[in-house]
Amino acid sequence: MAEELKIGTAEEREELAEQALTDESLVDALAQEIAGSSRIRRQKAASTVALVADKDASVLLPYADDIASGLTKPEAQTRWEVLHALDQMGKAGQRYDEDVLVAAEDSLYDETNGFVREAAFHFFCGYGSASVDNSEEVWTQIDEAIQCYHGNPEFTDMLMQLVAFAEGNISLATSSALAQRMKFDSENASGTLRMRSEQIVAAHKKRLENEK
Repeated sequence: MAEELKIGTAEEREELAEQALTDESLVDALAQEIAGSSRIRRQKAASTVALVADKDASVLLPYADDIASGLTKPEAQTRWEVLHALDQMGKAGQRYDEDVLVAAEDSLYDETNGFVREAAFHFFCGYGSASVDNSEEVWTQIDEAIQCYHGNPEFTDMLMQLVAFAEGNISLATSSALAQRMKFDSENASGTLRMRSEQIVAAHKKRLENEK
């Protein structure tokens, strides 16, 4: 029987994450824990995988399906940790099928946990900004979230992700749609909302200049 992973404390998780960078069997074991039946071990494993993703997300790519299965688990922490890992993996070149994107969208509208909602929005913006194709694939989800959360307290934090998305590797069509969505706020809002909206519109204008 394989030895149980030591993931109970923050120190153990950090040590294991470092070891997993050069030991594929540990990544496999962590992914299996996320797909497993123990709530507490799913949370701890997901937290460890998020640490690995911050160090080198590419080592996680072969285990994307098992890691993504954490999006369907009931506990919030597993989902927000997995969303962070998937975001980093997307930036490392991972593409996701419709099932993963649907599960992430469910988290985007989680009614019980703001951390999960913000992590999901961060995922869509990060994944979308990784490539032109990605941006077009997830623009609908991002646009709907803008309309849904506009004016909510958490929208201020979401705006930072939108700016990063606007400045990322997105298509001209997506950039244009985003700039159009934020144009009114860039001209009529005040404070942070206006400042971030102006940055988004400016990013589109810069993209247009570069296209000439």
